[in-house]
Amino acid sequence: MQIRPEKFKDAAGIRTVHQSAFGQAAEANLVEAIRESDGYIAEFSLVAVSEQGEIAGHGMLSRITIDGIPSLALAPVGVKPAWQRKGIGGELIRRMIEAATEAGEQHIIVLGHDSYYPQFGFERADRYGIIPPFPVLPEVFMVLALERGALKGVSGTVEYPESFNTV
Repeated sequence: MQIRPEKFKDAAGIRTVHQSAFGQAAEANLVEAIRESDGYIAEFSLVAVSEQGEIAGHGMLSRITIDGIPSLALAPVGVKPAWQRKGIGGELIRRMIEAATEAGEQHIIVLGHDSYYPQFGFERADRYGIIPPFPVLPEVFMVLALERGALKGVSGTVEYPESFNTV
């Protein structure tokens, strides 16, 4: 499995990944909306490609803010059902975290399963006074500091761009 930044020609395959992974079009629509927004960061949108050239998975980080402080959102991450439970999603997440760290980013927010994302270092965001702009259980709204002390002085409400209103 090769993991690389998405290319223009990957758009249809990425859409298929998210539609099949989530059983609906909302996440695929979100990817397309983010791609057309100011929050899109091309080097943080990764695909997992099989040896046969099939796009098996996709994940992206995009620009958000926490009370005006630049941050990243991890969303969405999807893997086609036939490729799930093979470590592809986890590898996409690790590679996105590495890319963001190398680029000097400070932190990443995720809304996701509290039994899955802590393995990558995510922890409850409310412990830092970081809150979502919508009601969710606090254990599923998490943050990852990409370097020691990156969350010092960071608190407030996460601000998602308009593209996230597509879901």
